[in-house]
Amino acid sequence: MNIRKKCVLLFLLALPGLMSGCGNDEAVHTNAQTEGAEELQTQEDSSDGETASSGQETDDEEPETEEASSVEEITVEEPLKSQLTAELLEENNLDASVVENSRVTKGCTFALPEGFEASEDVEGMYVTDRYPIDASTIYYAQLEQDMALQLMTKEMFQEQTQESLQEIYGEDVEVIVDSFEQITMQGYPAFKILCHYQVGDVKITQLEYAINADKNYVITYSQTSDYDRMEEYEASAETIRVE
Repeated sequence: MNIRKKCVLLFLLALPGLMSGCGNDEAVHTNAQTEGAEELQTQEDSSDGETASSGQETDDEEPETEEASSVEEITVEEPLKSQLTAELLEENNLDASVVENSRVTKGCTFALPEGFEASEDVEGMYVTDRYPIDASTIYYAQLEQDMALQLMTKEMFQEQTQESLQEIYGEDVEVIVDSFEQITMQGYPAFKILCHYQVGDVKITQLEYAINADKNYVITYSQTSDYDRMEEYEASAETIRVE
């Protein structure tokens, strides 16, 4: 793979939180964590203000490094992005059908396990009728298409999920990826990912399906160690349909 492709690959794989479904679980959030996040945001805003003020005091700016300049020069138009994505998929023997796909979809449907209902607080989230005592959740997200999703690896998923969790909880969280499969769902390339991690004394296991159609659909099933719903989740996943 040449240098240009490597640079563009890094650009393409800057996925905007798409595969960080492991960070959508609110069951283990605490008030202390929320206050800590607000304090951190306040500190960041203050730091940004000081930086801006400092920048106004002088017109002398350090010249950009060659590396920074070269990154800024990379502009990827959609046709080029599609072409490079297709080439990278072919080079890595991955499913390139997403590049040629012309089918228009409207969304995903799936059967909820018994006892789940739509959350009143979070759009796209489904909780148990005993929530938050039983903190099992199902989260559905519909996002704009990103063909580069198909280039994701187990290591990329793990790294991005850990970064998302660090932002949410304000601490390093180790994510263990138990399985990472590239599958096909109704003719669309997709991922089936099982992972788990621990925050404090709470262990969270998540089963995630990401479908790469003309939009990206992500369904994330979550459970804590107090409840084992994996059989119910697998049965629900069998009913996922792209409309």
